[in-house]
Amino acid sequence: MEITFKDYEYKNQKLCFTIKEKDINGITGNHLDDFISLMRLDNFYQKGILVNKKELKEKDYLQLKKKISLVKERIDNDIYEETIEELMIDYMKYHEVYPKKLQKKLKDALKIVGLEESLLKRNIYRTSSSEQKLIQIALELLLNPEVIILEEPLRVLDMKNRKKIMMVLNRIKEEYQKAIIIVSSDPEILYKETNHLIIFKNDKILMEKETAKVYQDVEFLRKHKIDMPEIVEFTYLAKKNKKAKIDYFRDIRDLIKDIYKHV
Repeated sequence: MEITFKDYEYKNQKLCFTIKEKDINGITGNHLDDFISLMRLDNFYQKGILVNKKELKEKDYLQLKKKISLVKERIDNDIYEETIEELMIDYMKYHEVYPKKLQKKLKDALKIVGLEESLLKRNIYRTSSSEQKLIQIALELLLNPEVIILEEPLRVLDMKNRKKIMMVLNRIKEEYQKAIIIVSSDPEILYKETNHLIIFKNDKILMEKETAKVYQDVEFLRKHKIDMPEIVEFTYLAKKNKKAKIDYFRDIRDLIKDIYKHV
């Protein structure tokens, strides 16, 4: 599902941006909670929302809202269920989802995110940080959303587990055609893991482009005080101050090869 906000009235101004189905979308800037609320359609219906290039009608607004899920940065502290199985069942009941084959539904959701069904009998607080994040994603998959928003999904994870989470998200995007949105203030994560980037600052869309192109516009980012990845900052300074004939890369190994080749 592709969602476009076209001249959408928001806090006395108009927003224009697109969440793409075939990309890992990144969102950064400030007031990101406001952006999440905007994406979850927490306000009343108004014109200016297109779904797959067709104008959203008021009668379809609540139905679309149900198709948008949020994976919070941290798991809720008030979870009291004894097992992950109980948690998943209660989550579906809360959202009025009643599958005919309950156990298959639970196992399939875990399988999609790469977790064993034996995890169903464990308490969520006896799992690792990466397992908890995958369980959060599995919970949302139970609702069969079209759009999955993830709030700082990689922040507390090491490189190995970041890679694992991103493999799962890319699989969900590719195999199940879900639109993925990563909301983060970390430019390193956004630069490496997203394809399409939106900068939302002071309730405005400052820029929306392919992620690599956004971070190559260093002068613009500096002007608007947007944090940059270290590799971009290094490349920019080397090109500007040392006249180095090197390109922008996401992987430090590629940058080193380019330095050896041209410097």
